[in-house]
Parts: sequence; C-alpha cells; structure tokens
Amino acid sequence: MEIICAGFPKTSSKSCSNCLWTLGIKVADYIETTEFLSSIWLEYLDGKCSIRKVIAEYRKNGFQANQDIPGNIYWEELYHASPNAKVILTVRDSTEVWSRSLTRFMEQETSRHGNPGFWLFNRFLSLGWTSPNMKNMVKISEFIMKNHFFRNCFIKTFPADWRVLTWQRQNELIMPYWQAMEDNYEAQIRRVKEIVPEDRLLIWNLKDGWEPLCKFLGKPIPNTPIPHDNKTGDLKFVEKYFEESNVGKEMFAYMKIYAAKFVLKTALISGALIYEKRNDFKITKSVLSFAKKILFSVQN
Repeated sequence: MEIICAGFPKTSSKSCSNCLWTLGIKVADYIETTEFLSSIWLEYLDGKCSIRKVIAEYRKNGFQANQDIPGNIYWEELYHASPNAKVILTVRDSTEVWSRSLTRFMEQETSRHGNPGFWLFNRFLSLGWTSPNMKNMVKISEFIMKNHFFRNCFIKTFPADWRVLTWQRQNELIMPYWQAMEDNYEAQIRRVKEIVPEDRLLIWNLKDGWEPLCKFLGKPIPNTPIPHDNKTGDLKFVEKYFEESNVGKEMFAYMKIYAAKFVLKTALISGALIYEKRNDFKITKSVLSFAKKILFSVQN
C-alpha cells in the first residue's frame, strides 16, 4: 500500500477520497472495495489468507490507497505489511462533534427506506437476496460491527433482526452502542499516534484545507475548493454515490430477480393449494396413498 487511510466513519472520509482522486491517487473506498476487494477481504477475515495477499489484490486492481471498512479498521495490519506507506488519519474537531455526526447519520440512513421498507430491505440482505459482492460486504459489515465497533452487543445491527419491524425501534436498540463508540474513536487515534512515526503520518481535519494534505503527499495544491462530501442531512449524496453506482445498480437488479422468484413461487404454491381445495385435495390424497403403499411394501 502507498497510502493507508485509518479514519473512522464520519471523519470526512468520503471528502478525503475525493481529494486523493483529485490529486491523481486511486482510492478503494466503499464502492470500489465492494466491487473489487470484498472477496479477498472476506477471505482474510475468515483466516484463509494473509494481509499481503489483500495488498496484492489492491495493487492488481490499480489502487494505491484504502478508505472505509474494512481497511480503516485493519490499518495496522496494512501498515506493518507496507514498509513505505504513509498514513492519513482523518479526524473531527472533537470526539463530541464526531459522535454527534455519526449518530445523526445513522438515524438518517436507518430511516432512508421508511416503513415497511426498512424491514423488507433488511430481510433481503439477511436472506442473501442481493448481488454476490454485496453478500460479501454484508458479512464484512456484520463482522466489523460485532468485533470492532460495538462492545458486548448481542443485538443484530446490520442487517437488523427480523423481529425489529420499524427503523424507529432499530434506532432505539442500537443508538446507545453507536454513542459508546466514542471510546473506540479515541482509541483508534491514540493507537495510530503510537505506531506511526510523525514523518509518515498526517492527522488531517478537512477544515485544514488542501495545504497539509498536498504537502504530506508532495502534490501541488489544486485550484478547486476542498470537497465536502456525504454531509449529514445530504440525502442525495448516498443516492448518487451508492444507488447510482455499478455496485448499487447490480444489488437492486439482483433484489428484483429474487423478489420476482419469490412472487412466482408463492403464486404457484397458492394456485396449487386453491386447485387442491376445489378438487377435495385429490392429488394430495393420491400422493399420500401411493406413499403408504410404498411404505407398506418396504415393511413387508
């Protein structure tokens, strides 16, 4: 890896990716990770390959930097396997500012599909009724939340438990755990400072602008304003970033196929039951009678 991004979610990580792309650096953010790297990351989390094999996959696909999960959580493993890598740690003004941004964003995204859309969307994900890449990313997200983001959380977070029928109830259950992530956020910052030498580390707040980032990477400062992507409250960003991406389009295409199959199977079963009822379950009785004859002949 040339650049390792170790920032938590809602530390302007999407803006950071935009800046790096503007500077000519290819970044594997959430979308790129899902499309090109989810299989290898899942192998790694399952203990089936080394971190070097993960890094080789980044290189194979032409990526110079990571962003978002799971790379930002396994930044230290990436760092120790990349002797010359530089580390960018994106931060907010304070832990309180970060926590407030995170919880508001999670409330926003949990409610995105409304009710019963929330329940249906989570059922599609939990049943695997989505694209192969998204199946991988759902498993990765579950693993990260259970093992890294939340402490002692026995509630299904993503996808939500099937018994949680509304997004409001999901927020009631999960919000305390999101708020408790303040400790993890601060621990991540401390750990990065402990491990990475100052000359290879940039602790960057988006408010600091282009200059620190460009100086750190040896790049000229662009003549464009610093981007502010994925602001909390900007519902259009996720639509454009995810739903209009190849990953999003593929996911929804698979969901439509699975939904159509379900409707067809339901219709066929319903039709068969109606037919049987109208005909005094003639076929069912014949099948049971035949089964009894076979069973009787075997016993004798």
